Amino acid sequence: MQAEEAIMTELLTSSEARTLLGNMSPSTFKNLVDSGKIRKVTPPGKSQGKYIQEDVIKIAAELKPFIDADHHSRQLRRQAGSYKENPSHPAATDWTKASDLPYLLAFDYEMYGVENTVDISITHKWWEKNPYMARLLFNANDRKDIWGAITIMPMKEETIFRILRDELKERDITADDILTYQPGNEYIGYVASATVKKEYATHFRELLRSVFTFACDQYPDIKITKLYAYASSPEGWNLIKRLFFSPRKDLDRNAFELDLFERNPSSYLKSFHECLKHKGADIFEPEW
Repeated sequence: MQAEEAIMTELLTSSEARTLLGNMSPSTFKNLVDSGKIRKVTPPGKSQGKYIQEDVIKIAAELKPFIDADHHSRQLRRQAGSYKENPSHPAATDWTKASDLPYLLAFDYEMYGVENTVDISITHKWWEKNPYMARLLFNANDRKDIWGAITIMPMKEETIFRILRDELKERDITADDILTYQPGNEYIGYVASATVKKEYATHFRELLRSVFTFACDQYPDIKITKLYAYASSPEGWNLIKRLFFSPRKDLDRNAFELDLFERNPSSYLKSFHECLKHKGADIFEPEW
């Protein structure tokens, strides 16, 4: 009897567990359970499942910076009102810093779910190898308040092909697969993610422009020639189409390629090409 009572003290209800996790939504909590990060058990003589307290406390400790940041952001929103009502919240963009990684992870959790988010222990190694891969869109008054992000990973083309064919999972990418930008070299990038919170969607253009500005600024010392992407959502598909990526059905039905030095009707690419031309670049134009 004492053993059973000891076990019972180590179990939490769903409500208790979610409260410890910062009032986590039921769907996100379910993702943690389904992925095995929080174990579910049914106590003897009970019909309702409960959750291992040790697992919940461990996850709560890992998420503490994210939960604190979320509480801070909510407090700011209550004090200042919504973004639309308060234009004193300007947008800013920058490359991810080490201090941003926990908040970027929280952003990815919110946008992609736990199962589809690469662990911070992996992304930190990526960032150490090349800190110019993940570009952030955030509240200029609170850098922790991330609104959007684009990650473009420079890799060998054959490595990118393996990813697009689903032969290499993103979470299995190692630092050795990632290239660093060195003067005198050409690079191909894999667009691992590109997303923005719906309430800040109008600012996504600023994030895109900042990425193309970086690519132009590096030219001709560093030449980023091509991008590959995989459309894994309706939003991703729409963005790929707006930038006029070309299908690569030989790799996968949802695989796409973008030649950055070829004529393109997208306003983003037109501006990028004008910038490149001022620096002496040749942009391919078909003979009409």
